[in-house]
Amino acid sequence: MDDTMTHEAEPRLNETSKIVVEHDWDGGDCLAVTIARAAAEAWTGNPDDAMTLPPVGSVVDPDALESLFAPTRNRGRPATDGGHPTADEHASPSRVRFTYVGYNVTISEDGVVVVEDPTSPNEA
Repeated sequence: MDDTMTHEAEPRLNETSKIVVEHDWDGGDCLAVTIARAAAEAWTGNPDDAMTLPPVGSVVDPDALESLFAPTRNRGRPATDGGHPTADEHASPSRVRFTYVGYNVTISEDGVVVVEDPTSPNEA
């Protein structure tokens, strides 16, 4: 049986002990819910167990995360010179990384949320 799910909204367990999900910016869930569901999938194997975990807000400000990535998801990279945002295809994507319920969580500006077991030998 293959542990990899191909449905974009569902978590996928990869060979490197990590869960990768893409946050739906236009969906009904906020980014904190996506993070909690991915962490629950890593923790118990069931994203519906998210409510049993501590709030994401206990380790990071969920509103700050939403605000940080809002400009990039709507218009490209945020302007830093007061001018218009530019979409530099050669620029590295912005990322935020923190620890939540013992897992390393990385969020990219494109909405990809990665939850990795820090004890995994393949964790980077």
